[in-house]
Amino acid sequence: MADEFAEEGLIGQTVEEVGGFEISDGMLQSRGETAGRNDAERHAMYFCLKEQSLLRGWEKLPTAIVDGRSGDTLFIEPGMYSKMRDMPWMLFEGSPFLDEAQEEFLDQMVEAGILEKRDEVQKLTGQQAYRLYPNRYLKAAHWAMTGRCNCRCRHCYMSAPNGQAGDYSHKECMDIVDQMERAGIMQVSLTGGEALVRGGFLEIAERLTEAGIRIRTIMSNGLLVNEGLLDALDNLGQKPEFNMSFDGIGCHDWLRGVAGAEEKVVRAFELCAERGFPTGAEYCLHRNNEAAFRDSVKLLGELGCRSLKVNGLSAEGEALNIRDEIIPLQEEYRFYLDYLPHYYEDGEPVPLTLSGMFRSAGRRKAFIPFAKMREDRDCGNHCLCGHARNYMYISQDGYIAPCIPIGSSERARSQFPNVRSTTLADALQDSFYMSFIDTRLDEYLEGHPECAACEYRNRCAGGCRGQAAGGGDLMARDEETCSFFKGGWLEKTKALLEGLRVEVPDV
Repeated sequence: MADEFAEEGLIGQTVEEVGGFEISDGMLQSRGETAGRNDAERHAMYFCLKEQSLLRGWEKLPTAIVDGRSGDTLFIEPGMYSKMRDMPWMLFEGSPFLDEAQEEFLDQMVEAGILEKRDEVQKLTGQQAYRLYPNRYLKAAHWAMTGRCNCRCRHCYMSAPNGQAGDYSHKECMDIVDQMERAGIMQVSLTGGEALVRGGFLEIAERLTEAGIRIRTIMSNGLLVNEGLLDALDNLGQKPEFNMSFDGIGCHDWLRGVAGAEEKVVRAFELCAERGFPTGAEYCLHRNNEAAFRDSVKLLGELGCRSLKVNGLSAEGEALNIRDEIIPLQEEYRFYLDYLPHYYEDGEPVPLTLSGMFRSAGRRKAFIPFAKMREDRDCGNHCLCGHARNYMYISQDGYIAPCIPIGSSERARSQFPNVRSTTLADALQDSFYMSFIDTRLDEYLEGHPECAACEYRNRCAGGCRGQAAGGGDLMARDEETCSFFKGGWLEKTKALLEGLRVEVPDV
């Protein structure tokens, strides 16, 4: 089973602690001995799936439990899973069908809230009953549900202000939701354009809820985030993160092209905090908002924002008209290093990602996203893009691409399947999409002998396909990641963080 997880690109993707055990790589693993049990109670109690626990499976990964509230998926050892799936009435304490290790494992699942103990048999509901999807597993979809927007952003990569991005009909949107359900996609993030200008947005959200799909994130400019919207999502039992663009105190309106946008998005952050909706932020760094950056990070922390991702302005879409605002890459890296001492001086106001150079990971802990693997390991069979093995992007014109950057390039995305001519389940079986996201590092290095000979071949690991593929060549060299390593920025970043007493693991 471990080989299958490695093949699926799931190894090393997530680590969470829940209750009395650890969920590592999506698998349940014990972190200690189970406390002694009262033998008098052992034979009176049955292990039953809690209402939200659903039995599911996918091609090559057929043994999973999905939390219907969050959409999170855990993969279970097949022998144990067969008992849970086929003989739920025999799962009682002291059952001859359970050995000691299996019973201990079930106790741990009770602690995690996946199972519960009952004094009578609890039959599976229709929703809980095992369902096997015909396609490969995918954790979540990132869906651009419209190409329209209510801002006139000067840097819009899809030129939404000029109506060049395309759009779906309401019927097509509902069909895409149905396709997600049939492919076993349990989580979705919604974007655009501006997701909240999508006609029938709440009806689509209701259909997602009926399909058992959790809305993880709504990417938004915040202008339409209001009490009515939050009430409606609350009533559906959906509590997504609102990930909102914030581009600097006193600078936001200029980039968004709408007067009063900054005041409105600040109010949206405040409202979400009042109502218990988590928030994240995106900051597009350019010449005009460099000076506002430090104070803007502190403000987002005060607003309760739980993550901030920063990237430089890219020369694409509408941003081609404001080229003078673009900060050259080497200057951008220097800006980040100059800022980091202030970040720790300010008390780490918000969990922060600075391009691929830095990502905070808790108090005085961080890692460097650009640096993927250690050079002393055999990494040739590593998936070229681990992210793409778990997430897909559905573009505003229907293309099923591995990520937003690839889906934003007309020449790159046109090589992938489209929901208007195929289905998500088919795309996740035998298709160019699956072939591409299953590409291994060795295949890339065969086509790039200069990368194969590089001292950073494993650290870089082919860089980012999204950054490299803008011109349409999906296997092009990622010059941005290459310049990070060849320019000595890895060593500079590690030295700075060491001086700031920040722990950085050696990947």
